[in-house]
Amino acid sequence: MTTRLDELLKAAGEPTRLRLLNLLRMGSICVCDLQAVLEIPQPTISRHLAALRHAGLVQDVRNGTRVVYSLTPASTPQLEALYRLLDKCCPCDEVMQSDLARLKEAPRLGKCRLERDNSTDQAARSQCSSTS
Repeated sequence: MTTRLDELLKAAGEPTRLRLLNLLRMGSICVCDLQAVLEIPQPTISRHLAALRHAGLVQDVRNGTRVVYSLTPASTPQLEALYRLLDKCCPCDEVMQSDLARLKEAPRLGKCRLERDNSTDQAARSQCSSTS
């Protein structure tokens, strides 16, 4: 895990990664929901999450086809300081506020977007086969 401050800041300083860290301040989030909130292709999200994971800023848990990310615990003074900085500065940024607003709308839509898509496909297939 990276503990050098310059490496942590380099990983966190890229705009998309900063947006991801901002969202993950709220708790664990599935990759597909991060993709939906940021409106960025899944490969791009995954690349940025891999860089954050390599720097020791995020951790992932796999649950079937889902991958859920969260911030790593603040186990070093550098991580603790970075998280405090995010907590203080992110709420003041318009882009970060907009991302959080979209994230708050996600529960209204139900489960993980991947699961919603699968259940919609299954329902459509069931409906098609029952009308045949």
